[in-house]
Amino acid sequence: MAAAELTAGIDQTGSVPLAPVPVPALIEESPYGPLPKIAIDGRRAAEVYARPSNYANVAGGPPRVAVLLNGLGVPGAPDGDIIKGLPPPISIAFGAYGRSLQERVSQARAEGHEVLLAIPLEPNDYPAEDPGPHTLLTTLPTTENIKRLQWLMSRYTGYVGVTNYMGAKFETTSASLKPVLEE
Repeated sequence: MAAAELTAGIDQTGSVPLAPVPVPALIEESPYGPLPKIAIDGRRAAEVYARPSNYANVAGGPPRVAVLLNGLGVPGAPDGDIIKGLPPPISIAFGAYGRSLQERVSQARAEGHEVLLAIPLEPNDYPAEDPGPHTLLTTLPTTENIKRLQWLMSRYTGYVGVTNYMGAKFETTSASLKPVLEE
């Protein structure tokens, strides 16, 4: 199926490049690289890096659907071609293991796409299905999962939030998930 068929009916207007990244006030240095922080004036990455919307979020308004394309940023993926063919309202989640991730994120933002960071979480069939070397695992101490999370979050800047990559086991294990969400 062609991209045009898949995206028929999605608003194609409003392709506005998003703000360049990083915004220094939203970054703090860590042993792993830059991490997002709340700016002194209260600004948050989720607001500053967000795509402007023309739609009011009011009760009784028209239904809205969010579309997220997950799984980009992996080595060998034709990200550039995919990004150029997508309508700007489609958000994109990049993993943390690819090359030139900041360049790909900047390209996506220049095309008007919000970006999310895909965090690898332990699936039910781990280690047969292994999402990568910094996967958050139910068998690790909380301190190690937080270190892994910080490493993952330092791979690039400009994301409005995070989403999962795999993770059926991790997401259903409250003792592991809760400290990560609090971080």
